Amino acid sequence: EKFGHETVVLVDGVTKLSKLEFRSRQEHQAENLRKMFLAMANDIRIILIKLADRLHNMRTINGHHSQLRQKEIAEETLSIYAPLAHRLGIFKIKSELEDLSIEVLEPERIADLKRQMAEGKEARDEFVQVHIEKIKQALDEAGIKGTVNGRTKNYYSIFNKMNRQQKELSEIFDLNAVRIIVDSVRECYEALGIIHSMWKPIPGRFKDYIAMPKQNMN
Repeated sequence: EKFGHETVVLVDGVTKLSKLEFRSRQEHQAENLRKMFLAMANDIRIILIKLADRLHNMRTINGHHSQLRQKEIAEETLSIYAPLAHRLGIFKIKSELEDLSIEVLEPERIADLKRQMAEGKEARDEFVQVHIEKIKQALDEAGIKGTVNGRTKNYYSIFNKMNRQQKELSEIFDLNAVRIIVDSVRECYEALGIIHSMWKPIPGRFKDYIAMPKQNMN
């Protein structure tokens, strides 16, 4: 009566999703649950509300649950909610959910990683900014209009790479990322050509996500 039919539909959708129980750790089961999650939400805003709700839960998880329950929620977040945010291309929410979850699951190792990352943060930020300016200048000279931004990869991504490759932080070279956004596929390849003329790609590491986009189209 107070908020109207549209709000009722959203609240009802979020309530139905809240009744789903995520217990399996199997990746194929997690994928099935993600599909069910999306199928049940016939309005994308329901998913966005649910993601925001989970993000708030993860931000305030300390002191509200036992350590065992915190770990269960963090594992559920990594297997269901972070991949959903990734599939929808909401990188900011995805990366924060991942970082908050891995802090719960691996508190000591992530605290150590944060300490190491903090030591070189100023130099990395300067490194990224210098390369952003170089790329902007090269694009301008080629007559390509676009935006260029950069970031340091999130803790979860770096932690996973260190684990997967059995390396220390000092051995991980791609801690930073730069993104170029242009208006067309043709300009994507033109920008890529400019990048390759400035820096040579590492053999076997280059992937063409322009022709073969990721599932979330990022």
